[in-house]
Amino acid sequence: MPTMETIRARHSVRQYTDQAISGKDLAAVQQLVNQTRGKSKLDIQLVTSNPEAFNVVANFGLIRGAQALIAFVADGRDQDRTIGYWGQRLVLEAQDLGMNTCWCAVFSKRKCKATVPAGKIVRVIIALGYGVNDGKERSTKSVEQLSRVECAQAPSWFDSVMEAAQLAPTGVNLQNFTVVLQEDGRTLDVECSGKGLTGIDAGIVMANVEVAANEAGADWSFAHPIR
Repeated sequence: MPTMETIRARHSVRQYTDQAISGKDLAAVQQLVNQTRGKSKLDIQLVTSNPEAFNVVANFGLIRGAQALIAFVADGRDQDRTIGYWGQRLVLEAQDLGMNTCWCAVFSKRKCKATVPAGKIVRVIIALGYGVNDGKERSTKSVEQLSRVECAQAPSWFDSVMEAAQLAPTGVNLQNFTVVLQEDGRTLDVECSGKGLTGIDAGIVMANVEVAANEAGADWSFAHPIR
């Protein structure tokens, strides 16, 4: 299971070596994708040999050399929070397998080789491979900017929760979210503002928060858990 150490070690990587993903690693990722598909009821696909899907120049980096991708196929934005949550779990599990990843919202839908039924789209993809490096730390907003405590005093485990939230990847690193600790001192919610991929961002933050809260042994729950 991913830990806080996994979260701390994982960074977005946009440049990958030309080393093919080993059969062992590929089989492990496929197993994780299959398990996640079953638990989440999402259409999640592991796609290999599809570098052309990344042949789009984005304002926030260009992904080069990724040997595989994980695609999330959906019929719109209704599943965004669920996609973010389960996708981030896969990202952290890939990190523990020794691979690097990057969430990618700007890509060529036309060139992506995922199987897309009529009426659906590839909502987002995750680049997967062995990075030229392990990425680097990003600047982050303060805990005060990213949280709201509605009880008299936050429990000690909330510090770990907020560290995990700060380290969560979000669209162009905007961090347009707020982790809310409700009046009972145990219930957490993640609120996101703005347009675009904020639902996915919220799910990503929730996945990190869950790891931190459980590792800290907290008595806690989400106000709106992922179903």
